[in-house]
Amino acid sequence: MSSTSSSNPQWINDVFINFRVEDTRQRFISHLYAALKNAGVNTYIDRQLPKGTELGPELSRAIEGSHISIVVFSKRYTESSWCLNELKQVMECHRTHGQLVVPVFYDIDPSAVRHQNGDFGKVLRATVKKTYFDPRDDSGDERMEHVLAKWRSALTQAGMKLN
Repeated sequence: MSSTSSSNPQWINDVFINFRVEDTRQRFISHLYAALKNAGVNTYIDRQLPKGTELGPELSRAIEGSHISIVVFSKRYTESSWCLNELKQVMECHRTHGQLVVPVFYDIDPSAVRHQNGDFGKVLRATVKKTYFDPRDDSGDERMEHVLAKWRSALTQAGMKLN
């Protein structure tokens, strides 16, 4: 993979991994990261951030600068607005820059991700409400529905075999 990233200066990383920390870091992500690193694949993972670094811009640069994104879906994935916003950006990079997206389904049925049904969908709706609902803002419901539609679209697209 290194030859791919070195031949295209736009790529800072070969791979960006998007995942829900509580579900997967110790049981799966640590092993995936180690295997990629041992194979010489330049892989971005959020633990590389120095303490005090502002997450948003750094993660945005890492996503945009990666040739491939591996999205690890898990049962609690939709509890994280960070994961969902990263996914939205990953799918935008897929559409605009041709970034490859590899979905991995860790202890979850792919149809739950594609259709946001069952607990996966319920938690998604609760997360958008918790993150974006402001009872003092009259446009809060509209903004919340807009964000939910973007997240749902990204989940549906990423939940399908893309590559």
